[in-house]
Amino acid sequence: MNKEKLIKIAKNFKIDGEIINIEKCNSGHINKTYAVTYQKDNGEKKKYILQYVNTNVFPDLPELMKNIKNVTEYMINKAEEKGESIDRLTIRMIDTIDNDPNCIYHKNWRMEEFIDNTKTYLTTENLDILSEAGRAVGKFQKLIHSFPAEELYEIIPKFHYTPNRVEQLKEALSSKENLSERKERFELAKDVIEYVTDENRLNKTNIIAKKLENKEIPLRVTHNDTKLSNILFDKDTDKAVCLIDLDTVMPGALAYDFGDGLRTGITTAKEDEQDLSKIKVDIDRFEAYSKGFLSELKDTITKEELEILPLGVWMMTYECGIRFLADYLNGDTYFAVDENIANHNLIRAKAQFELVRQMEEQEEQMKGVIEKYGF
Repeated sequence: MNKEKLIKIAKNFKIDGEIINIEKCNSGHINKTYAVTYQKDNGEKKKYILQYVNTNVFPDLPELMKNIKNVTEYMINKAEEKGESIDRLTIRMIDTIDNDPNCIYHKNWRMEEFIDNTKTYLTTENLDILSEAGRAVGKFQKLIHSFPAEELYEIIPKFHYTPNRVEQLKEALSSKENLSERKERFELAKDVIEYVTDENRLNKTNIIAKKLENKEIPLRVTHNDTKLSNILFDKDTDKAVCLIDLDTVMPGALAYDFGDGLRTGITTAKEDEQDLSKIKVDIDRFEAYSKGFLSELKDTITKEELEILPLGVWMMTYECGIRFLADYLNGDTYFAVDENIANHNLIRAKAQFELVRQMEEQEEQMKGVIEKYGF
């Protein structure tokens, strides 16, 4: 989209000053994002994020925005009640000039404040940064722990409901569509299919869902995408500032956010690493993240939630693996694949299941870390 059209769109949000620059941001695969710089009357320059939301992925944008506004306003109020600083605490949406209640212009556009002097990491070998990442996720959970999660809209139904992902895998395994074309894929994935459909593993996928259903653990507000790149860090100190990308905020289990953060944080290997010998579940990385996470939650987390945190890491990794596998068997219809990498989704699946295998071997060590910092 050309700059003139973007300027016209940006002017539909309540910001004083003159737009002096707009540039496209390359981060993210779903929405189109732009950085817009304004110059105020006093000469001050301030940056904002203008975003076109992909409503094919997020069809109910008003409900999504309502979730974000309710959760962020709640976090700010809680911090103020405790006398804590609200500077850079969370993202803040900008009102539209027509006062749309959900800050949406023309069905797809929204704007938020840019959080200054921050950076992100795709990966890190620094354990202090991993600990800070865990602390950021823990602080998010601490600030919203008493928010009534049932009031939030379920943006993507059954997003981290692993039994549903298992059913999608079973559908891929039993589908008769394009069977002759898929025969080679099934043959190449034979060992992987046998591994992941082991009855003991399949039975584990129901545990957290049943605990939520039976109210053995509380229903929480969960971020649901706690990867390292969704955490802002201060450029000068490397201290975690806040979680961003709140589009998937909805009801869930605390173990989802913990597990999702450690699915990638527990190893330095690439998500599509082909040499499985390079993939290592590092208990030191698990400990660093857990230490930061639990440092914020000792007053709010329940004993039952603590006990299933290692299971959350296993389950988020297993879930990601079966999603890659199902997509591979279905002909790569969901995840974008690199055409230069043969069987890309199968490679991704194998990498996830190598992590799963090692997590199973180190389960007792992970439980010991949780006991060390959580009780």
